[in-house]
Amino acid sequence: MSRRAVLAGIATGAGAAAAGAAVWPLAAAIVDPLLDDTSPQDAPWVEVAGEKELRLDVPLKATVRVAVRDGFFTTLVELGAVWLQKRPDGKITALSNTCPHLGCGIGLDPKGGFACPCHDSRFAIDGSYVNGPSPRSMDPLPVRVEQGRVLVQALRFATGTKVRRPI
Repeated sequence: MSRRAVLAGIATGAGAAAAGAAVWPLAAAIVDPLLDDTSPQDAPWVEVAGEKELRLDVPLKATVRVAVRDGFFTTLVELGAVWLQKRPDGKITALSNTCPHLGCGIGLDPKGGFACPCHDSRFAIDGSYVNGPSPRSMDPLPVRVEQGRVLVQALRFATGTKVRRPI
């Protein structure tokens, strides 16, 4: 066997290994979601506020933090925020702070209701769509109260679609 043939074999093997190394992350990104057996309903319930902090029909912005264990440490990781409201009937509602248009943070509108500062989508105080590029109303989140603490299920939704789809 000639030296040229040996070098060609080494080069071919190295090229194949490099191509495999480049394709592996792409293949994993495609296959991993197909094998994932978790559903959006498995999203954690997170304590976000005390029931006594809420005032009738006054939105309260609350941060959603979850404990994540990484190696030896457990740290609180901020997932986002929610808008909590206490209704006259005593029911507590939660709206995702994430704009359904492109995912910007929604704030209170000085004119009333909510507004997205990125592209000027506007929502009523109940989260319903008023105007702007948002394809739908603000996303409601499940709420429950346990021992005076307000818990919200930390669901996330696809942005840019008319249909509300948990991700």
